[in-house]
Amino acid sequence: MKTRMPNNHSPLHSLLALCVLIITMLTGCRSSKEITAGGEALALKTERDFYAAFQEQSFRYQTFSARVQFEIVLASGKATSARAQMKILRNDRLQISIQAPILGIEVFRAELTPDSIKIVDRLNRRFLIESFDEIKGSAAIDFNFYNLQALFTNQLFLPGEINLLENQFNRFRWEQTGTGYLLRTNDRTGLHYAFSADRNEKLSATEIRDESSNYILHCNYADFRSVDRQLFPMNIHFRLYTENNPQGALSLSLSRVEVDAPLEMNFPIPANYRQVSLQEILHSIEQL
Repeated sequence: MKTRMPNNHSPLHSLLALCVLIITMLTGCRSSKEITAGGEALALKTERDFYAAFQEQSFRYQTFSARVQFEIVLASGKATSARAQMKILRNDRLQISIQAPILGIEVFRAELTPDSIKIVDRLNRRFLIESFDEIKGSAAIDFNFYNLQALFTNQLFLPGEINLLENQFNRFRWEQTGTGYLLRTNDRTGLHYAFSADRNEKLSATEIRDESSNYILHCNYADFRSVDRQLFPMNIHFRLYTENNPQGALSLSLSRVEVDAPLEMNFPIPANYRQVSLQEILHSIEQL
């Protein structure tokens, strides 16, 4: 049974757990299940026609913003939820601002760029700045900021690449599943990536596996609605497993989604805040 955390700790625990999930993505994930594609009873396309239709259906934006209600379940079974604002400046930065449950004021802000991750914890007057290279350490995997950005925006990606170009589709192993399509690829370090698309050529799930360390990260997309005349999932659900055992889950419910609107994405750090390390953040998680 899940244990609900006290409300006064919810934003802190939510942000810390979110960071752990992101860091886990960066250090490798493993699969215990096969993903399958869903969709309506439409005729399946040939590989060439599928890619043409898939490109046409791909979500297009330069800026993205949404209100987010998210729930996190840790490996211990503890769960918490909070409200947030997510902003993305394509290929530049991704910000998540978490508000206090009652007052609605910002208590945390996290920002990811192609080079770094930053966190400001206003409740405890502390901040974190880490480079992706430091987070990855000796793992040196291909998964990068651009791939993480794609996960949050329902897009197909190639590990280690900035954008997916038309002439790179041959790097996927493509197959029909009977109910949709499955695309597979690997990176240089042996991580396995599988992307499931439905019969409407929309991405319905992404899975990242690391067979050497028995991890899986599974991302499922649901409740597609029209955003600027494009279909986008209002529900995004991440699940993390190791050795077939759940290690945590993150569910995002989106609303008020806007694309290509002007965004303010500053990241002020007060001079009197204390800088902490990633290890200190992870230790806080272990104490939950």
